[in-house]
Amino acid sequence: MQGLVYLLLVLLGPIGSEFVLGFSCDGGCSGHGACQRSTGRCTCFPGFGGATCASRLCPTGAAWVDRAWAVDKAHQPSQCSAMGRCDRSTGACTCESGFEGVACERLSCPNLCSGNGRCISMRDAATLQDDRNFFVSTTYSLWDADKIMGCQCDPGFTGFDCSQRECPKGDNPLTTGQAYAIQDVTCVCNTCTGTFALSFRGRVTANLASTATSSDLKIAVVAATPLCSTSGTITSIIFTNNPGDLPKLQVINNLSNGATVAVGTSQVGTRENAYCSNRGSCDFATGVCKCVAGFASGDGAMPPSAGRRGDCGYQSGAAICPSTNLGVCDNKGTCSAATSYECICYAGFTGHDCSIRECPKGAAWFDGATAPDTAHAMAECSGRGSCNTATGLCICLAPFTGAACDLIRCPIGTSSVYGATCSGRGTCKSIQQLSSEATDPQGNPLGLTYGATPNTLATWDAAKIQGCDCETNDYFGPYENAFGDFTGGHDCSARMCPRGADPFEVGKVNEKQTLTCTADAGEFTLTFRGETTPVIPFNAGTAQVQATLQTLESVRTATITFNSGSVVCSATGVTTTVEFTFMQAVTLASNPGTLAVGELVKGTKANVECSARGVCDRGTGICSCYPYFLSSDGAGGLGRRGDCGYISPYPSVTLS
Repeated sequence: MQGLVYLLLVLLGPIGSEFVLGFSCDGGCSGHGACQRSTGRCTCFPGFGGATCASRLCPTGAAWVDRAWAVDKAHQPSQCSAMGRCDRSTGACTCESGFEGVACERLSCPNLCSGNGRCISMRDAATLQDDRNFFVSTTYSLWDADKIMGCQCDPGFTGFDCSQRECPKGDNPLTTGQAYAIQDVTCVCNTCTGTFALSFRGRVTANLASTATSSDLKIAVVAATPLCSTSGTITSIIFTNNPGDLPKLQVINNLSNGATVAVGTSQVGTRENAYCSNRGSCDFATGVCKCVAGFASGDGAMPPSAGRRGDCGYQSGAAICPSTNLGVCDNKGTCSAATSYECICYAGFTGHDCSIRECPKGAAWFDGATAPDTAHAMAECSGRGSCNTATGLCICLAPFTGAACDLIRCPIGTSSVYGATCSGRGTCKSIQQLSSEATDPQGNPLGLTYGATPNTLATWDAAKIQGCDCETNDYFGPYENAFGDFTGGHDCSARMCPRGADPFEVGKVNEKQTLTCTADAGEFTLTFRGETTPVIPFNAGTAQVQATLQTLESVRTATITFNSGSVVCSATGVTTTVEFTFMQAVTLASNPGTLAVGELVKGTKANVECSARGVCDRGTGICSCYPYFLSSDGAGGLGRRGDCGYISPYPSVTLS
């Protein structure tokens, strides 16, 4: 019987707002939240969101691209790191190509390092001095330290993705007046025990006792003297087979009693250390040198003899200038025939015969830091693409673009309708450009910059990482049954729904501001949320001021009243009251002069999607309103805004 009485109440009479307020939240907050009966709104448990807590939230990470929140400060936490789509049914991110991790928080290693290297972060690369890939041990802790990943290639491999085999390097046998590299190992040991070892380019010697002699190192020295002594013994190591300016030996010290082992350079090596000794071309697919006529594999000595290094470092016949079918030095350089028979290539060309075109360079996406928080040196194709040496063009991996692969492209829409950059509903902009448009929560421009000072290490990414600036504005209507005009999401593929005040919030008021104009000639403008009106003459009436203000996209409606007279300005001053409908606290601004702006009443009405009384369909931009809620006129009455802002006296009834 109680159920019958309830049904009669519903069918026979209007239901007062106090009765509606007694209802539970729609859908019982989906079992993932608590219903606040005073407001009829859900407070979702962690990991869930949406008006009914039916949506799962996705993991967050530092945004790859966003607007600055302070000068030179960006990369705030964002779901899927603003580089992926969130599946609200599972809470899982689908990352854009080239990104990975549960929150799309990492830039993937290129081609999985081709199976010839290890994938590491910028932070790790800064500390892992191996004297092959990385030559300094330091620290790196900027925003991308754990986000950008790259390759540490195994010995014998090179390239940004470790796909190339290294060819032997050696000294040009026709250059003279050069010196070996010499390093001194100083060991101070007073009755110490234990061992130490030396490391060079990632390779470590056997452990050496404090009583070991130089002959145990198998190096060329004058006498087999002890490596350590109480006063300190200096052992000179001459690098006869390693040309060039070499990295210092690294010490692994396990000696006792405070024994020290230090390495210093007594002579810098000045011999060339070039692929194929600059007397041949390297086949990076096989790692084998193809020597030019008159040169063959050497032994690395000075002067060289024939050997098995495969480095083209031995002169086996008469020297001639390198040439191709296009001529000497490929007709792209000059030959020093009087001295070393080497090609001096014109700008943009390289190689022993100048036949290789150089590709554009950009700040490397991944490299080893050279000092604390100092990285991203210039690199060919920015270290994220391969160079076509025949054309000089970079072939970029996804998601990189630009002549030097120096940009991360904007997301591409996934559907057949929106399969274009930013889904065809936004503009692709860099962080630097987006930051210049940053606003406060009320929509007022903040005047922020990101990377305005060139070559600032902390904002190296200012013009390199791009994101979508979606076509989003305040919602005008009438759209209660139409597709939404405005889009959102990292790729602008999600449609946004109408916004409005929550009809259950009582005691909320519209924003009211005053304009006081003291003038008997001239004109003025008004600025709201970054938009500026056309000029308004001093003698404009209420209708003209109201119409001009409402030409701004960010102003829906505004009511204008004068405290005296019929025009907006006078010699004695006129105060105009502007009431903004459907707005929270906002600020008008005027051009300098005799017009003053003040806030009379701070707006307290919320401006939320579907008026917090419905669920937005991201595919259509149409609100699906809860029972008892319908489309409003924006002022509490029934209308065509599609915002669920009208409380119906009757529920919708579905008959089966």
